[in-house]
Amino acid sequence: MSKAGILIVEDSFIVAYHLQKTLESEGYHVYGILDSGEQALIFLEHTKPDLVLMDIMLNGQLDGIETASVVKNKFSLPVIYITALTDKDTIQRAKVTEPYGFLTKPFEDREIFTVLEMALYKHDIEIRLRKSEEQYFSTVRAMSDALIIVNSQLQVTYLNPAAEKITTVILDQALGQNITEVLPLQHNETHQFPINPIKCALEHEVNALEEGLSLKLKNKLIPIGDGTISIVTDKKGEQIGFVLVFKDLTEKYEHARLLREFENTRVAALIEGQEKERSRIAKDLHDGLGQMLNAIKMNIKLLVDNKDKANDIAKLMDEAIQESVRISENLLPSKLKDFDLATCLKSLCKQIQETLNVNVGFQQTGKAPELEQGQKVNFYRIAQEAINNAIRHAHASSISLQLSTNQENIRLLIEDNGAGMKPVNDGKPHHGLVNMRERTEMMGGKLIIETDTKRGTLIIAEIPFSQTEQAHV
Repeated sequence: MSKAGILIVEDSFIVAYHLQKTLESEGYHVYGILDSGEQALIFLEHTKPDLVLMDIMLNGQLDGIETASVVKNKFSLPVIYITALTDKDTIQRAKVTEPYGFLTKPFEDREIFTVLEMALYKHDIEIRLRKSEEQYFSTVRAMSDALIIVNSQLQVTYLNPAAEKITTVILDQALGQNITEVLPLQHNETHQFPINPIKCALEHEVNALEEGLSLKLKNKLIPIGDGTISIVTDKKGEQIGFVLVFKDLTEKYEHARLLREFENTRVAALIEGQEKERSRIAKDLHDGLGQMLNAIKMNIKLLVDNKDKANDIAKLMDEAIQESVRISENLLPSKLKDFDLATCLKSLCKQIQETLNVNVGFQQTGKAPELEQGQKVNFYRIAQEAINNAIRHAHASSISLQLSTNQENIRLLIEDNGAGMKPVNDGKPHHGLVNMRERTEMMGGKLIIETDTKRGTLIIAEIPFSQTEQAHV
């Protein structure tokens, strides 16, 4: 295996010739002997040796130190100085160029090979390290996730392009700054500001970024998350810094918002279809079946000779007519068009109490809200479904409804003393609870269900006021 190629830059022909013969005797390849810095730089433009032996005193305008500086910066080649000059000023000037060794004239052959092999080995290690670093930083720069590296004092030492884009701070500006200055975080719910994500992770002994945080910039808040915080240690295992990786969740949140809007639109269309079908059936019951039952009732006495029997049939017809009216009213409560929600709910409670002999109470707190027709229908249907479930499935004997209003939201609370809701894994869809939840979420609210087999069930449907609604309340 051939050894390294060497370029000798030496103005003394005798020294240069001796070096060439010595190196070639050990298998090294000598590219040439040059006596000036200018010649060396021209030579290196087209030929690249593995190492340069450089005399400090040369012919021409450039001395060896000036030439070595260009060789290092432009060609990235290792340089070993050959010199008889050992004064302090010369050594100080030479150190700045970061040479790979010194050979002080006169020198022995053994010294040449020792210094040469050490220089070549060091340069090879540096090339590998540089390639590893370039590969590492290329990977980090190409990451779509933001990455910030801080030292043990929580001062920023690096951030990749993705982090620069999110924080709007470039690397040069960020270096040395505290993490809270580069990454000013605010908690979305508590509005606490600023939050140090690394201290929070250390306090809770977790390696994940706290959820519900946003980057607070001058004109906007950027939600961030899906992050990790890793501790960096040295060879002794001592902590020397942290690596913080996170994502900009703006697109994720926007996508989720669009999905919610789509789902709300779908549910609204479905519920509108249900209400239209209820309306059609209620109209058919009232105008069709109801009228037919009334007509039959009017003709009973003409068709039935037995007076007592005719009266009994008439009573049954009356009950059938009342039942059709009740079903029609449940399908499409006409009062929802003319009265406020509280009045309609109170009427519902009274009707159920009278027909099913169940104690159903109603209470209102706060000023009566002015709601859109769709919202009134949704609240009414939620109450209907909750009461129906309490009576049919939980066998409740007492049910209470409460409608409350404050400056922030409207809340409908339904509580019963039944047997609670037992988890059912029968594979069948349970449309009642789904319907209540969908109606609540369609109005931008939330449905809370708490159930216990000994204490009964509590259902809370809560929706926030919009600015327009608040103006009416």
